[in-house]
Amino acid sequence: MQQHNMRKPWLLILILFGSLLPLGVASGDSEDPTFTLTGQVYTSEGEPAGSTYVRVDTMESVLSVDGSYSFPGIVPGEHTVRAYFMNDGHTVAYRNIFIEQDTTLDWYEGHNWITVAAVNNTGQALSQEESYTVTLAETAETQDLDDGRTEFGPYRTGDYYTISTHLDGGESNQLTTHLKLEPGSATAPHVNHVVFQEGKNSVFGFVTDAAGNPAPEVIVSGGDVESTTNPDGFYLLNGLSIGQDVELEFIQSGHSIAPNVSVSIDYGSLWVNQTTTTTLELPGNATFLNSVMSVPMGPVELEWTKGLYTDYVELYVNEISQSNIIYRGSSSSFEYTPSESGTSEFFLVAYNVNGTNPHPGSVLVLFLPTQSEEGSWTTGMSWNYSLVHTPEYRSNRTLTAIGTEEIVDAFDRSQSTYLLRITDDRYEDGETAFRWVSSETYLPVKTYWSDAPESSGYYQEGSLGWNFTSNGSDAGLFDGQLSTRLHFNRTNIIGVPGHPNGYDDTHNSVSVQHGVSVTTPAGVFNCTYISIEDDEDGVLSWELWFNSTVQNYVKIIDRLPGSHSDTVVHELTDYSRPNVPTFLTEAVVQSSPTFELQWSEFSNIKGYQLLENGVEVYRGTSTEFEVRNRGDGTYQYQINAITELDYVLMGAVLEIQVDFAPPVPVLTSSASFLSTSETALFSWEYEYEVDHYSLTVQSPDGTTREVYNGSSSFAEVDELEPGLHRFRLTASVNDKLSEPSSSVFVTVETDSSSNNDGFMPYLSALSVMFVLLSAILLIEMGRAKE
Repeated sequence: MQQHNMRKPWLLILILFGSLLPLGVASGDSEDPTFTLTGQVYTSEGEPAGSTYVRVDTMESVLSVDGSYSFPGIVPGEHTVRAYFMNDGHTVAYRNIFIEQDTTLDWYEGHNWITVAAVNNTGQALSQEESYTVTLAETAETQDLDDGRTEFGPYRTGDYYTISTHLDGGESNQLTTHLKLEPGSATAPHVNHVVFQEGKNSVFGFVTDAAGNPAPEVIVSGGDVESTTNPDGFYLLNGLSIGQDVELEFIQSGHSIAPNVSVSIDYGSLWVNQTTTTTLELPGNATFLNSVMSVPMGPVELEWTKGLYTDYVELYVNEISQSNIIYRGSSSSFEYTPSESGTSEFFLVAYNVNGTNPHPGSVLVLFLPTQSEEGSWTTGMSWNYSLVHTPEYRSNRTLTAIGTEEIVDAFDRSQSTYLLRITDDRYEDGETAFRWVSSETYLPVKTYWSDAPESSGYYQEGSLGWNFTSNGSDAGLFDGQLSTRLHFNRTNIIGVPGHPNGYDDTHNSVSVQHGVSVTTPAGVFNCTYISIEDDEDGVLSWELWFNSTVQNYVKIIDRLPGSHSDTVVHELTDYSRPNVPTFLTEAVVQSSPTFELQWSEFSNIKGYQLLENGVEVYRGTSTEFEVRNRGDGTYQYQINAITELDYVLMGAVLEIQVDFAPPVPVLTSSASFLSTSETALFSWEYEYEVDHYSLTVQSPDGTTREVYNGSSSFAEVDELEPGLHRFRLTASVNDKLSEPSSSVFVTVETDSSSNNDGFMPYLSALSVMFVLLSAILLIEMGRAKE
């Protein structure tokens, strides 16, 4: 026991020593530190910007919607950072940045930075033993190099700037460069990054034609360095060694268009302008008519316009390479047939005998599958039918898929169904109808219809069951195991006073034929033809023609419609699978300031963008959004799709009118009977913040007066005269008055006719006499037993 106790101090010392070890020693190597880039995003005028994406390298973008952003998880080192102003000009800015701590960076639309680095003659970072400065001539700014780096800006893009420094000693040893500040791009993110190196300088200038116009797309070379003039005719050659003599050449499409110029590389500002002696007409830009398209899977017509001096164009898919060329010629269109659904990008390059324009046009095409996965429906799909009833009645009807739901059919079986909204050109305002159809047979499992409120308010709800069998076993219509028998059951609950409900229960023979052609106003279709014959009377109750491309029945003859008609013929007139995101919410007047918007699913995209009056209010993957607290007025919404390449595919537009009608409050009372000496207590609940409530009472003499006006959720009313009193409550919200509540009646009785607590009923003299006589009778009966 003593030896065991001796070990305890040593064990405690070891534990304490271990706790004092550095974390790296105690638990191995720690993870690399990461830092956060934060800041604001502004419009070019300095106001907080709308939706803006900020991205570092290839990491996932972060979205700023309120003018601020935070980008965590950045490892130390040099990075490329980008800001994409979605709602402010759709512009972008790329820049170089070195992260070694949490950093703040504010962006302005249409602006960018000049970033500067300096190295010694071997390309290594400069020694920190000496201080170096960099000057921006146009603003007279001077910055000290910190670890060989500094920056200027942000400044408006499109302007030219001169940057200089002294790395080689005295003031006369000045290194100078000149550049045009650019937004940058994914392929040229460091276009505004300047690197000064000891012993090297730059040559720059403008190339113009004889008339003084800029000469773009001219290759200017000197030694091993070359540059292509921009649309202003400007070129810049960096990294030329001091003391070197170089011969500047000016080449366009393989032809020399200006005399060579000999330049001795020295310190200072080395401007070399040149005028061309030969003018080559290069082809103008070839431009697609669209920048983003979404089309059903199948051939698509790509169309473009050609610029001046174009002999022919080359069309490429996904990248500009000889293996990806799909067309060469002088046409202005080309029909392309994809091999699979998904996103493809097309590039167009123009050529003539002098060369090509190096800025190809592009278009992004989203090829949608003609059918969704496993042939299922997606929200937003719709089918238009013409309906002819016998006796004669015609209408045009649209069925729109708006969701899915599990439904129990008339045989008490759970069925996966698609929910369809039905609209009809014969419907009145407020008349609504829905249908739930089986996801396997596309036949209705449940139906619902309600009349317009101003008409009757009647409704009809149907529950149906389709039990298809073959040789006694369950079978389907389209799964290869074709049905031969059908047990059909339908119950229609008809919400009309005095009208009996409808009921059908039939046993039928089923015949299925493939490859049957049928013509409807929508075209000629190759169909699966299904005929269902009643075993009892031999009538063809249903004839149905199903087409797999339409993914629905293109024609139905229904001789058991369950309505006042003998026969209803449905013929397809049109159908659509949305090529752009489509709203499922209808354009109705919203009586509430808070409402929900829903839109169709869309395949092969990154997410959705919802705009309200042109301003983004939602971005994400959901297909619904709750709009809250909107004042009266008209709001225009647009739902767009965001592709994987951050292209915006414009979608449908929906106009919603908000006309707020305060809901009717619910009034309750603490008692229905009171004495004149008691106080009536009323209370209520309400979902909105009110301006005030108004409680009124109609007295027994018929006069009405206000007994409370305020914002409380209860009120006490006293000094009520005997008789029946009618109380009602209204609510005022945003200067709008609700309809009065349901009436609450309170009977007030005099104290002499009430007991002390005010709740026991009045006992008449006759009742008292009856009680006394009963008591006497009971006493006498007891005596008789004795």
